[in-house]
Amino acid sequence: MWYNNLMNIEDFRHWIKEEIDRRYWTYNELARQADLSSAFVSMVMTGQRNPGEKFCHGIAKAFDLPIDDIFRRAGILPPIPDLDANAEAMLHLFRNLPESEQERVLTIMRALSTMHATAADDANGSNNTTKGE
Repeated sequence: MWYNNLMNIEDFRHWIKEEIDRRYWTYNELARQADLSSAFVSMVMTGQRNPGEKFCHGIAKAFDLPIDDIFRRAGILPPIPDLDANAEAMLHLFRNLPESEQERVLTIMRALSTMHATAADDANGSNNTTKGE
């Protein structure tokens, strides 16, 4: 079940600690937000237990992050090298939208992409014209 080694589990614990510090939470607040017992959170964070699926699902809920991201951070899933944090965040938010809103978002993204491509073509065309004059 575990993709990575124990070193990544330590990195995962460290990341969780940074996230709760950033939010000014305690382990008890993390447990509450994650719907986990304080004892369970404490055992994982002190290394007495390895994080498993239940813990990861709780962390994803508490931090409002995609479960795939949490599984990757915990070493349960392999990393996706070509998907950056912004793309993962967008995917998570997109999946939480109703289907009708997903269509609107796709329409907006297509329009932005077309506008960007047109602007880039215009810039390249004006550069070529300038060079030719």
